[in-house]
Amino acid sequence: MSRVERIARVISRIALGCAALALLASLAAIAYSVIRRYVFGAPVAWTDELVGYLLVASVMLAAADALFAGEHIAVDLLTDRLRARGKRIAFLFGLAAVAASALLLVFEGVGTVQFSRQVGLRSNGDLALPLWLPQLLVPIGALLLLFAAVVLFVVVARGGVVPHERTTPVQGIE
Repeated sequence: MSRVERIARVISRIALGCAALALLASLAAIAYSVIRRYVFGAPVAWTDELVGYLLVASVMLAAADALFAGEHIAVDLLTDRLRARGKRIAFLFGLAAVAASALLLVFEGVGTVQFSRQVGLRSNGDLALPLWLPQLLVPIGALLLLFAAVVLFVVVARGGVVPHERTTPVQGIE
């Protein structure tokens, strides 16, 4: 494993940890809201907004690690029928598509963040957060995904193992 790949994997693991923390915070916010509503009869209005932002954080921050682990959605109906070289080419094509999509998300996300910050947009909910703060999660997560896709592309192009390639069949699926 190259130094750049190690760094990319460590960064994606740290981001995955942050995504896990966002999910735990989401769980805590929902539990707090339920207890306040049904035990004390005093509902909390800001929970849905906060949980929405935390969901975006968990998805965007976990995407790069999921790519490294080979856990992104893949349609392997056709690629399973290909030989090793064909599978590698299909995987590289997929990584190029992921990188292009991530690059688009980075540029558009940064533009959205800049606009929201410049205009001073705030959320309509009870939190009234500056919108650029939760929007910033999109370009950050997309940048992590882009880095992971480029690193994996180089690794696989140099003959490395395709992350989701199984050497043994899944039990019970024929």
